[in-house]
This record gives sequence, structure tokens and C-alpha cells, in this order.
Amino acid sequence: MTNIKLRKIAVDVLEWTHEEVRFAMEGKLLYTQPTDGNWKRRATIKLTPVNALLVTLGKPTDDYQPDTDDPLVFPRQNGIRDATLVLMKEKGGRYSLLREPLFLDRCIVCTEGDLEDYFEVQELPTKDSYIFKADEGETTKRWYRQLQYHAQGVGSWRKRRNALANIMINGMINRS
Repeated sequence: MTNIKLRKIAVDVLEWTHEEVRFAMEGKLLYTQPTDGNWKRRATIKLTPVNALLVTLGKPTDDYQPDTDDPLVFPRQNGIRDATLVLMKEKGGRYSLLREPLFLDRCIVCTEGDLEDYFEVQELPTKDSYIFKADEGETTKRWYRQLQYHAQGVGSWRKRRNALANIMINGMINRS
């Protein structure tokens, strides 16, 4: 029953049609918003529990393979037009949005080698950063892979820019 409530809230907030919405992952995560660069050095990091839903818009094609174990993930056309991470907190049996949804086309999802139990989602326009962790290490890795896959599939960096001219070569110089 709880999942139905969470899904309904997410679809209502996103204002997407029910027919095209898919829930790629959902569950509980622990999160914090780092206040300074030294958060990794502290012995105890205060993490807040939150309900997370990875919501996608669009009908997946045959190229849609988010559960791949391949460490190299490249952007590809997979039928997903948009993806978001919706975070909700629970208080007294009621659910409310923790913040506006994180649209993954405007986010970078990364992890550091020395902190495998955590991953970071940074929103580019606001430069807000969020650190996430699941109860188990394998679940954390699964969330990380899913979010990274969807962020790369819908991000603006998927589109290739035109090449820039080499500034060391000037075609305007007359050669005689």
C-alpha cells in the first residue's frame, strides 16, 4: 500500500501520463547534503532516511539494458525520454517531498574509489550535491548503476558538439 501512495505522489508531482511512466527502482536510501569538503574525513556522518523512486518517462526499446554489469556505460538511444529521482520523507505516516525531483538529464552521478558504500548526485544548475547510501553495499551499487545509466542516457552531454578550430593553425596567413 505504501508503494502505491509513493507512486501516485511521484506521478502527480511530475505531471506525466500514467501510461508512459515506469518505476525503474524504488526503496529506502540514506542521504546527506555535504556542507563542506571535509565530510569524508569525519568518523560519523549523519544520514537521514528517505524513500527514493527512480521514475522514467517513455517506452523502453531493445537497447534498454540498465541491469548490465559492464563497468563502461555509454549513452545510447533506449526509448527513455526523461528520468528523475524523486525523494520523499515520511513523518507520522504521511509522505511529503523532500525537495523538487532531481531530473537526471541535469545531474552527474559519481562515486569515489575509496568510498564504495556511497555515491554522489550533483545537480548542475544549482550545484547542489547529495550523498546517498543504501542499507547494504550491493543495493548501493545497484542504485548507483541505475542512476548513472539513466543520467547518461538522457543527459545533454549525449549530444555531440561541433568540432572547434585549432587555435595554433591560422588559415588566414598567406603562404608564399
